[in-house]
Order: sequence, then structure tokens, then C-alpha cells
Amino acid sequence: MKRTIALILVLLMVFTVFAACGSKTETKTETKTETKSAGADWPKQPVNVVCPAAAGGGTDNALRLQNEYFVKKTGQSFVIDNITGIAGYEKTYQANTDGYNFICGTTTIFTSELDGTLTYDWDDYEMVGFASTPYNFNCVAVRADSPYQTINELLDAAKANPSSVTGGITMTGQPLMITSALQKVLGYELYLADVGNAGERNAALLGGHVDWIMNNTSSCDPYVKSGDFRILAVCGDERYPMNPDVPTFKEMGIDFSFPSQPMVWLAPKGTPKEVCEAFNKILREINDDPNYQNDVKTKLNSIVNDIPTVEESIKKAEEYKAALAPYVKK
Repeated sequence: MKRTIALILVLLMVFTVFAACGSKTETKTETKTETKSAGADWPKQPVNVVCPAAAGGGTDNALRLQNEYFVKKTGQSFVIDNITGIAGYEKTYQANTDGYNFICGTTTIFTSELDGTLTYDWDDYEMVGFASTPYNFNCVAVRADSPYQTINELLDAAKANPSSVTGGITMTGQPLMITSALQKVLGYELYLADVGNAGERNAALLGGHVDWIMNNTSSCDPYVKSGDFRILAVCGDERYPMNPDVPTFKEMGIDFSFPSQPMVWLAPKGTPKEVCEAFNKILREINDDPNYQNDVKTKLNSIVNDIPTVEESIKKAEEYKAALAPYVKK
């Protein structure tokens, strides 16, 4: 009798072990299936996107146009939250990793750890896509009635009497780094004032509070068309296609250029990679749409940025940070 009971107990234990193993195998299979489907049928709901720039600016306008095509393609929309500066990156860093929280950022996330603003970097997020162009449309603009007809005349005057020629920039991000790099090439310092974001820089120049600004052509173009501004030079190695009459610094005999500012899509660390891949694919398909390309040209006075695969985007992000590092002030 005792032997029979012992045998029954052993059999029950063996059965329990096998059942547990089967359950674990089944759970793993289900997890893999769920992970695959997370990317395959994404998105199932609206997508939260932080724009770390003010509404109505270049980044915001580009994002809202992109949203129009995202809706057409997926049936879902971006829920755009304009949270300027570091706060936008912090919100995304701490956000849910369910695959519906992203940020469409620019230079800040590549410099904030270097300058001590944040304790984390772009690679502490999941990469979705690094959108960039070989052209740099950052530029030096003056008022139409400025006495300086060329970038050479402006810089010559600034060298001769620095405080008589005030440049309007923002003391963070790409405008500061571009100006720092320019000063290094010139071998002398420029007299600079912090006059805020792109729109505020335009207002400062329009109001005569500064003599020139470092801005981007998309922001300046409405003022160029209205006859208020002139653009003296762009900061890339080649002329910007949307402003073909504006020379580069190099064409004007100044050995200076700077990498173009990207738009980088990031997600909180831990967001399923399959979702990031799916989003990347959708963004690239939008970029390939001729109607979108035309809208970017006519509505934003810009050209479509190239978005490579997630893996290639990671490489480009690494290269971009390395190019900025020498000009980040700590």
C-alpha cells in the first residue's frame, strides 16, 4: 500500500514538472508572437509625439505636415505636445514603453550630456530614425537696408570694431555651436546677443535690435520674400537647393561649413524594437511619396530629409555627436 502511494506521488510530481515546462514553452512562444505582432499591426491608436520646440516653428511645422501623411497612411494620428527645451526630452525619457510615445528632436539631445544639462544621451533612448540632409540651411541674415552686402563686408566690420556689429543667436543648441565654430575659423570673437528661438531672432533683426542673425533659411524666407531680410551666406558645403542664389561661406573665401541639423526620432528605452522598425518604415515610405516631397518644398520651403534604417540611423547619430563635441560649451 505504501509503495503504491509513493508511486502515485512520484507520478504526480513528474506530471507537474512536465506541465510546468510545457506552460513555459507556450508562454515564450506567445511572447515572441506578441512581439512580432507589436510591429506588424502598429499603430493601433494615436501616437504621442513630443515636439521640443514652440508651435509654429520650423520643427513643429515639419512635424505637422508629416502627421498629415501619417494619418493618410495608417489611419492614426500624431498627438503633438509642444514642450520646449530639455523638458520635452525628459518627458519622453520617462514615458511608457508601450510603443506609443516618441520625440522628434534636433541637436539638443546630442549635446545635453556633454554640456551637463542632462545625465543621459541620445543612446539612452531607442532609435527610430535619424533624418538628415547633406545641405545645411543655417544662414547669416541681415535686414534688407543693412550696409553689409556680403558676408565678407559684415565680418570685416565685426573684426575692425566688434561691439559695433551685434549678432543675434541663442546661447544653446546649433546656433551657438555654428557661431563658435565660425569664430574658431575666423580667429577672432564676434559680438553676440542671446535673442531667443528662431522666431524671436527674426523679430530682433526686424526690430533693429541686432545687425545680423544666425537662423535657418526656412524661417528667414518669408522675410526675404517680403523685402525685409537678405541672406548673406549658408553654412553648408554646397548651396541650399531652395536658396540657389545664396553663396556658401567657402564660395566667399571663408573656409567654413557645419553639419546640417537633423530631426531625430527617439522612443523611451525599452520600447519594442519591432515598433521602432515599423515606425521607421512608415516614415521612409512617407518620404518617398512625391506628394509629400512637393508639400515639403512648397509649404516648408525645404527638401525632404533622408531617413535610413534604424541601424544606419544609429551610425549617423554617433557621427553627428562626434562632429558637435568640439563646440559644446561645458
